[in-house]
Amino acid sequence: MHKEFLASNTYLTFAHRLATRGVYHGFADFFFDSAKEERDHGKKLLDFYNVRNRELLFYDVKVDETAATMEDLTKMIQAAEYMERQVYDNLIEVRLAAHIEKDYPTVHFIESQMLEEQTTALKYMYDLVKRIERNSDNSTILLQMMDQDLRKKQVKKP
Repeated sequence: MHKEFLASNTYLTFAHRLATRGVYHGFADFFFDSAKEERDHGKKLLDFYNVRNRELLFYDVKVDETAATMEDLTKMIQAAEYMERQVYDNLIEVRLAAHIEKDYPTVHFIESQMLEEQTTALKYMYDLVKRIERNSDNSTILLQMMDQDLRKKQVKKP
């Protein structure tokens, strides 16, 4: 749950930085949407544990200084891909621990509610990173084209 909220706060930081610069509106909206999605995932976990009367320990969710001051969009996307991988790995660990403890409701919840969405998000971020790496010599133009694509997707949303 902590990793979900950390990713949400980090994406919110990225979105704000990109929105205030006014250059990459598509990526800013993408990170705003991603922040909301991660927050919703964290809330799903919180609600699941509350229904089961599980005690939870909460720690500060503090965005890393490097991420908080990040300026480069390519590095933001790479950091986002890394965080998505961390969230995925953490979900796998929780699922494995629940399976070992024979906590099948938790196993089912993670598999049915969390892993599919997380896998999709991780694949999307991974694909973005790979596209940028393959075209590293023209990354500025590629990022602008990707931003335009994201803007078009935002317009099509109901």
